[in-house]
Amino acid sequence: MTLPIRTENLSKVYKLPGKQPRRALNSLSIEVPEGVIFGFLGPNGAGKTTTIKILLDFIRPTFGIANLFGQPTHDPSVRRLVGYLPEQPYFHRFLKPAELLSLHASLCGMSSREVRNAVADALEQVGMNEYADTPIGKLSKGLTQRVGIAQALVGNPKLLILDEPTSGLDPIGRRHIRDLLIKLKQEGRTIFLSSHLLGEVESLCDIVAVVKNGSLVTCGRPEQICSATTYLKVYTAPARSDDIERLQFLNAHIECRADATIFRTEPGNAYELFRALDQLGLRLIKVETERESLEEAFLRLAA
Repeated sequence: MTLPIRTENLSKVYKLPGKQPRRALNSLSIEVPEGVIFGFLGPNGAGKTTTIKILLDFIRPTFGIANLFGQPTHDPSVRRLVGYLPEQPYFHRFLKPAELLSLHASLCGMSSREVRNAVADALEQVGMNEYADTPIGKLSKGLTQRVGIAQALVGNPKLLILDEPTSGLDPIGRRHIRDLLIKLKQEGRTIFLSSHLLGEVESLCDIVAVVKNGSLVTCGRPEQICSATTYLKVYTAPARSDDIERLQFLNAHIECRADATIFRTEPGNAYELFRALDQLGLRLIKVETERESLEEAFLRLAA
């Protein structure tokens, strides 16, 4: 099976006049299987945008290989198979969504009839039928984002590269797009997703890669990346600031809320924690266990 995305020792060095060369990517090797949602995560400056630009052949790597469906990224035959949503899409404000999508569909080499059908289908998929003839300049940020997703879909691509696809969307819009991405995956599409919404990534993605300083830190299923350690969360009545100071010796993360104070620690520290809380007379509200979330794993790996 040919991989939709494969990079091998991908490196990019930017040479700026009068400055030291800056290495944006450092021997990045990833493989994206067919028919999955692949989360590509990293802090700002980690090399995510540079990777996407290389995959789309906007820039060329300094070293290494980047292939789409087994072919070099500059091969026109594979570029036709890709739909792309940039992090900050820009469209001419005077254009209407139907006009914009018609232009993009025409660039894919479709006939007039195919263009009409593709535009109608893309607008329906993102819930934009009623705004088809509204100038983009009159649309909200969230609706404009939906137009961006529609233009990525209009060419019926096998691979979608989406940079922050739910940016600017309200909760209903985010849910709609999440459902759409799952549907596209079930149809056999491959989705390469870069996002800072880690809860969303955890619920959507089959595989997650984390990059830091241009290098791959880890790659695997979300449950593989998250620590298997079970944590103890103890809720007490709100603690006073001086009580919090006295509890700093505990190996616990302390979160203060208006209605409760939450202590999070490993089970091995439970006795010491409960003993200290009893000595301070802090009333217990509830005790529960939880595993590390993807967001917590990301902070541990990429901070």
